[in-house]
Amino acid sequence: MRKFWEQLSIATNWPVLVAVLVLSLTGVISIWGDAPEDGHKQLVFMFIGIGCMIAFQAVNYQVLGRFAWGFYILANLLVLYTVVGTIVHVPGVKVINGASNWINLPGFSVQPAELVKLGFCAVMARYLRFRSNYRTFAGLFVPFALCLGPMALIMKQPDLGTALTFIPALFVILFVAGAKLWHLMAIIGLGLAFAPILWFSGTCKDKGCMICPHVPVMKHMPQFVKHYQRERVYAMFSDDPSILQGVGYQQEHAVIAFGSGGFSGKGMGNIPIGRLVPEAHNDMIFALVGEQFGFWGVAVVLGAYFAFFTAGIEIAASTREPFGKLVAIGVITLMAGQAFLNIMVCLRIFPVTGVTLPFLSYGGSSLVTSFMAAGLLLNIGQSRPIVMAKDAFEFD
Repeated sequence: MRKFWEQLSIATNWPVLVAVLVLSLTGVISIWGDAPEDGHKQLVFMFIGIGCMIAFQAVNYQVLGRFAWGFYILANLLVLYTVVGTIVHVPGVKVINGASNWINLPGFSVQPAELVKLGFCAVMARYLRFRSNYRTFAGLFVPFALCLGPMALIMKQPDLGTALTFIPALFVILFVAGAKLWHLMAIIGLGLAFAPILWFSGTCKDKGCMICPHVPVMKHMPQFVKHYQRERVYAMFSDDPSILQGVGYQQEHAVIAFGSGGFSGKGMGNIPIGRLVPEAHNDMIFALVGEQFGFWGVAVVLGAYFAFFTAGIEIAASTREPFGKLVAIGVITLMAGQAFLNIMVCLRIFPVTGVTLPFLSYGGSSLVTSFMAAGLLLNIGQSRPIVMAKDAFEFD
């Protein structure tokens, strides 16, 4: 027990612990103000998450790394199980609004895509730690396959928002590992070049649709961008009252709720506008923070995220052991990208994706996985071994 407290006293651990506590408690309070029953559940999830964080902090991360491939494969198989549930009936999987993101077990549900994110970071770090072949263009095939495989499965659920969070993590991990910058930039350029093809390809199945483009040359290709996804993009830029009361309703009212809090906020539970926002304490919880606690509450939340991400970057930068360095930077990039995406959606700067806000949004899988990630950061920060060799990922 004494060793445990000595480990927690390490300087880089305190910003992580304080930030996690501030964010998770703010989430519980905000959810409780909107739906007390869900707030009670979130509090239970928080204590479960704290237990998982302690467990991931207690066992040396290099020992946990031995199970990286098994964890990654198992998590992907669980996602595949939900995908099968969209085609045929399988126990525990229900299709809700055309999506099957959850596995329902007695008393609780699991969102396996959240587990895949941790598995992806661990497997990428495990694969890259003693290799240098990824510094060739052909050598990038395996890292991209490790990323695109789970992304494809998650998009089949479908859950585009969660799938998008893998992309920045992939590129940042490869960059930190020493992949050649011009290789990564070339891949990004190819992606941007193919983006219009993905947008215009296929023929919309909704008869009379005036939103989806119809290009004769590409109409026989598969439709990559769904009708509802295009609707969300157009709704973000539209001032048409009919659209703002339809597809754009959630974002429009989230922005109004967020801004209505002013500087000091309306107080806990006083969310007359936030109650009108669909999935308010899940996808749009940042709007509830703004309405209840105003500018100062938002500043505290953003400050906590800044402290958390800065401490994580410091842990990654000062860790010479290659596996720990890549896991730390991967976890931080995933969570930072997820937070950024959620906040941009809430502020109507990015179309609706359904991505949760780490530590704040309602949901056991998201919250517990976030605590696991925090536990890994604490573990790496306190268990940095002495490496009697040149720094990892340094190349001539």
